[in-house]
Amino acid sequence: MLIRYGCATLRPIEERDFDLLFSMINDPDIEDMIIGWNWPISEYQQREFMRNFKNGENSVKLVIELENGKAIGMMSIDNIDWKNRTATSGYKVSAPFEDRIKGDTRDALIGLMDYAFNELGMNCMYGLTLEDNHFSQKLGRHIPSKVEGVLRQRIFKNGVYKNLIVSSTLRDEFNAKFRPELVGAKQVESNA
Repeated sequence: MLIRYGCATLRPIEERDFDLLFSMINDPDIEDMIIGWNWPISEYQQREFMRNFKNGENSVKLVIELENGKAIGMMSIDNIDWKNRTATSGYKVSAPFEDRIKGDTRDALIGLMDYAFNELGMNCMYGLTLEDNHFSQKLGRHIPSKVEGVLRQRIFKNGVYKNLIVSSTLRDEFNAKFRPELVGAKQVESNA
């Protein structure tokens, strides 16, 4: 299944995505902006990940491909809780300016959220963002996401403890903006 919104298509990871994913996993600029951390990853380890990873009940990882045919990064739905209908969203983008299209990451995120809410049946999507990742905070305002609080000094990066911004979006809030025909629609339970 492909997920399309605006200029972005979200699709499963393929072998052709190796170079993009390998460069992103080892990119120090991306590492500085994400919550987690990575060990340095070899080509062998990245190939093993790609061979063994399967989208499933706990996690969905998708490549962002634009209408110009360029793959620019990936998005994910993680920590899927089927009982409580919650999950986290995340993304990494790394592409030369000339490969990008204005609003591409926004369109990809809207497509991901629509899939999570209206196909998987999630009720709440939430995220954690480093306090100095202003791009991610700005992106969250397009959804709309509401800031719920700050987790103080939770992430250690470059010798400094950083705060995390906690934000979330509810299905009805998302649908009110992007899928008004679904507002108030009865949620059908999935047996995932």
